[in-house]
Amino acid sequence: MTERRPGRREERNAETRQAILGAAEELFSAQGWQGTRITEVAARAGVATATCYNHFGSKHALIGHLFAPRIAEAVARVEGRIRAGAQAHEIVRVAVGEMVLMLKVRRTLTFALFAALQEDAIRSDGPPRGPDDVRTIAQIPLILETALRHASDVLGLDLDTDRTARYHTNALLLQVLTRPDSTAGDIADFVLLQLRGALVPPYEASEEAEVLRVQAP
Repeated sequence: MTERRPGRREERNAETRQAILGAAEELFSAQGWQGTRITEVAARAGVATATCYNHFGSKHALIGHLFAPRIAEAVARVEGRIRAGAQAHEIVRVAVGEMVLMLKVRRTLTFALFAALQEDAIRSDGPPRGPDDVRTIAQIPLILETALRHASDVLGLDLDTDRTARYHTNALLLQVLTRPDSTAGDIADFVLLQLRGALVPPYEASEEAEVLRVQAP
């Protein structure tokens, strides 16, 4: 059975979507969250404003979809380390490093994402309100949660991996945004140090427990 090739209409839709995402990244990075309007994104992409809304239901969804592929790639790399049989502590380090690099390299874009996250949280008065909520689209904590789930299984921990990942991802975000002079390594070390307590299993004799003890800077 031959694989169906995308039709011309599908190709045009994909091209339009990429043009909108590229224009949005340029404008969010240059003008920030508050300074960028969907009408400007549409003009930069060479499409109608309605077309932007057809592809991305809101400005919040648009910034979320800028990060979603990068998050998926980071999760895939963490899962790759798990399949390769890396130790739990190394996988957690990889996950934290992936998040730091993704958010710090594009720090101005991260500011825009942070603003969108806060607005959606305030608007929903709690958890994500649906599939168009930026927190549903750009699930940054999933990178760390993937590593923590594996560590919890390997070490026999009774760990709330979702809550722990969200807590430490928020701490990492604040470090990236409020400490511009800190290196990626400094921020990663800080987050790993905070994670230390959560990753010590109930038995102290474990060799794995010892390597999970992050050395203080």
